Amino acid sequence: KLDSGLTSLLASTYLGGSSLDYGYSLAIDTSGNVYVTGYTYSTDFPTTSGAYDTSKNGNEDVFVSKLDSGLTSLLASTYLGGSYIDDGYSLTLDTSGNVYVTGWTASTDFPTTSGAYDTSSNGMYDVFVSKLNSGLTSLLASTYLGGSNYEGLMAGGKISLTLDTSGNVYVTGYTYSSNFPTTSGAYDTSFNGNYDVFVSKLDGGLTSLLASTFLGGSDFDSSYSLALDTSGNVYVTGYTSSTDFPTMSGAYDTSFNGGYNDVFVSKL
Repeated sequence: KLDSGLTSLLASTYLGGSSLDYGYSLAIDTSGNVYVTGYTYSTDFPTTSGAYDTSKNGNEDVFVSKLDSGLTSLLASTYLGGSYIDDGYSLTLDTSGNVYVTGWTASTDFPTTSGAYDTSSNGMYDVFVSKLNSGLTSLLASTYLGGSNYEGLMAGGKISLTLDTSGNVYVTGYTYSSNFPTTSGAYDTSFNGNYDVFVSKLDGGLTSLLASTFLGGSDFDSSYSLALDTSGNVYVTGYTSSTDFPTMSGAYDTSFNGGYNDVFVSKL
């Protein structure tokens, strides 16, 4: 934590166990508490009494931890995962302080909840989207999202999520699955190349896939981040190796520039 002028280090802490620990995303609640997620290889990653899951489950687990704004106290901390490999990449908070986290899982027994959109593993690696209460004591909702090949593992892509003003969940990443779930009327319901970006929208309870589309060209396409504007339009960015990545007439740059990858920025 630094001051607004970046002149003073106001607070700074380690967080981890005796093996490898990686932090990828954080968010701050209305009280200034800090939520962070990533993944850990540590069987002794710090958890708190009463947390949803205080025991490591597989080779690597997602962690979700909550610290006070001064980074002096670990208020809550939990593992989240199944018996194989699970990595957390992005989290955000809803208006009630509930925590949404996404990443990818290779666990066929990743924890899901009754009535969730997809309670079964689909392939080699799937996206997961999970919702915990603000105290990290309860798993309120959790679903798989994926096709029969793999999502979110190779090529350095990251999975990211955000919420709209109605509490719906938008998630982006990339997929090798030609049967990644899309929805009728979506921008692109057909797989385009080696791997494609996906952008998907679920309801806040993670029970329904409201909209889902591919985005990409005939080569490699991978996304890193997405955000919503005040009208609810979705901006997504990442990188592409596709010379035919979809662009629009009048856009800043409609031609691939050379090298192996270009950045893309798209609005849906």
